[in-house]
Amino acid sequence: MPSKKPAEAAPRATHPPAERGTRGVSPVNPDDAARWLALADLALIRGASEVEVAEIEALARKEQTAIKRRIQRRSQQVKQQSKSKQ
Repeated sequence: MPSKKPAEAAPRATHPPAERGTRGVSPVNPDDAARWLALADLALIRGASEVEVAEIEALARKEQTAIKRRIQRRSQQVKQQSKSKQ
């Protein structure tokens, strides 16, 4: 006879609700999102031209720069916090 396991409780949150943020990428600029969708539609319909590929690269580089800035800011915050705890 298989043993019944007790119902598992939901995992506890490690951060208080006020400190919880969203995980993952922050929302994209609506203008950039529209450009991404338009370029994706063109690429799916007929393939991307050199001009469209260049625009996609420019959008990707813009997003990479924004992500790098967020990572750098966060790493500086962590460094400051770790120094203050010592």
